[in-house]
Amino acid sequence: MATNAALALIQIVVGLLANAFSLVADAFHTLADLTTDALIAWASRRAGAPPDADHPYGHGRLETLASLSLGIVLVAVGGGFVWAAANRLQATEPLPPVTYPALVVALLVLASKEGLYHWLKHRGKKLNAPVLVAAAWHARSDAASSFVVAVGIGASLLGAPALEPIAAAIVGFLIASMGVRFAYRALAELVDTALEPEQVSAIAETIRATPGVIDVHELRTRRMGHQALVDAHVQVAPRLTVSEGHRVAEKVISRLKTRFHEEHELTVGDVTIHIDHEPDQAPDAPAHAPVPERAELLAAVRHALGFPAFASDWLQIHYLGGRCELDLLLPAPVPQALRPFVDHPERRAEATAILRQQMPCIKSVHWYLALEP
Repeated sequence: MATNAALALIQIVVGLLANAFSLVADAFHTLADLTTDALIAWASRRAGAPPDADHPYGHGRLETLASLSLGIVLVAVGGGFVWAAANRLQATEPLPPVTYPALVVALLVLASKEGLYHWLKHRGKKLNAPVLVAAAWHARSDAASSFVVAVGIGASLLGAPALEPIAAAIVGFLIASMGVRFAYRALAELVDTALEPEQVSAIAETIRATPGVIDVHELRTRRMGHQALVDAHVQVAPRLTVSEGHRVAEKVISRLKTRFHEEHELTVGDVTIHIDHEPDQAPDAPAHAPVPERAELLAAVRHALGFPAFASDWLQIHYLGGRCELDLLLPAPVPQALRPFVDHPERRAEATAILRQQMPCIKSVHWYLALEP
């Protein structure tokens, strides 16, 4: 940043004194990069603030808003340079002559940015920092625009003055195209565009590889600033307890935030996991009759057993395939009124038949006896 700031200052001063409009345009190209770095760094710090009462989903959209604002500004600046260059080319009076200091500065800037490319690339590989490697290629793209400026100024000094404003127009176009890219990415985030298909597939595979996960469906992704947000329905074994299903969800979230980041260089932020015990019903699948709630089933169990004191936590209900399966957990010691259901299998069969007759939705009834309190 310090190198680019010094180069931009030199370009502006010499460009104005040497009548090199393209050199001034290239300076603003460099300043646009500096502004981008500064604005995104500021927005990233602000976006990293924890959620609060007014922003329960965090402040990541600040980064998106900053990118959109910067994109609009860059489009306006780049378009202004193209417009000014076109006016200079259409002017009837001769263009002011470009002087040699402009060419010296243009070559200096070209060499400096090419040097930055090699230095950043070397440091990025040595430190295993992809962000520095990306910055290196950004410096190489800046060197390309500086090369265009140097060619334009050199041609002007050799007797083709029209090529210098053409070089300025090319740089203006590069600035505007940078702004379009920033604005497009920001708008894509604001309308909740999904991640790239390869990234979505990698997220799905990471979820499926988590122990306890059978499958994943209704996977939705979007971006908020530099983070990816993930919503997914995760299918687990149908008879898992609530706590074990929750534990599987926590494992999925942990893998996406740590292992996925390490392997795919994508930061995953907020993750919402919905645990399913079976695949969600297809829209065209036949609808089952409404199954009763716990209170109705508990009342039916108490009636069939003739034991009004049967506790709610002695009954486990599994809603599977549009029907329900009941687990009756008899405690230890068994209440005297329930003792016949332990000693006589026919009494259990009779109570099961009564339950299935009362509630046709009941597919099966399983009896369990605690051996110790």
